[in-house]
Amino acid sequence: MSMNLYGNTGKALAGLLYGLEAETESLAAGEKIYPGDPVFGMVGDEKVCYGAHISAVSLTAAADLVAGNSIAITVNGIAIEAVTFEESSEFTIRKIVNAIDLNQEVRDLGIDAFFLEGSPRAVLLQGPGVTITASAAVTGGASQAAFSSSPYTSARFMGVARFMQLTEGKETGCYTKNTSVPVQTRGKVFVPVASNANPDDKKPAYVILSGADAGKFTDVAGSNYDCGCFFRSARFDGNLALIELRGMK
Repeated sequence: MSMNLYGNTGKALAGLLYGLEAETESLAAGEKIYPGDPVFGMVGDEKVCYGAHISAVSLTAAADLVAGNSIAITVNGIAIEAVTFEESSEFTIRKIVNAIDLNQEVRDLGIDAFFLEGSPRAVLLQGPGVTITASAAVTGGASQAAFSSSPYTSARFMGVARFMQLTEGKETGCYTKNTSVPVQTRGKVFVPVASNANPDDKKPAYVILSGADAGKFTDVAGSNYDCGCFFRSARFDGNLALIELRGMK
């Protein structure tokens, strides 16, 4: 095993199979994926895999919008042209969806907006391979409904990218976009853990989706993704632990 590609033993061991019993599926990389990374598939397109992201967010108004309202939306720091109330609250929400979809900067990020049938006050933002942040502020009119921003789980945990001796010319040590990724879906595998994690045998494992430790595993539930896995060891070699995969979650 060449350390030159990975720089340290932690990176070289991440994604390495433990034991002989395992199931692996080949998926296409939708972005750069490193061995040991948790990988996710978007519902309806689960043959392409992505890293750990808050890949969908819903913006939901606490009450109906009213005449005179002006709604300012920001998506990943990009200010969308303000939308004014027209016709009805639901019609205005649909205008917000259109305004987001027509913004070229947002489109360039691969983020799409959707109207949620049955949820006439909500806008869904979705973009595989990108962590999404969004907010909306209302001014004008007799009342101003507050918008809340909530992660919306549109991706499913598929497994962990298996270790292989990678020698891509431009991107050593990783699976580049559009290449084939061997994703371990069952069995035991070494993974990176967060700096504040305290893994131990049979503890539930969760995936961190945002922040400095995004893409690492932790024993802390909180807002982290329940991947249905369990740790099978304590921390070792500084930032590694062994987990047991149980299939798609």
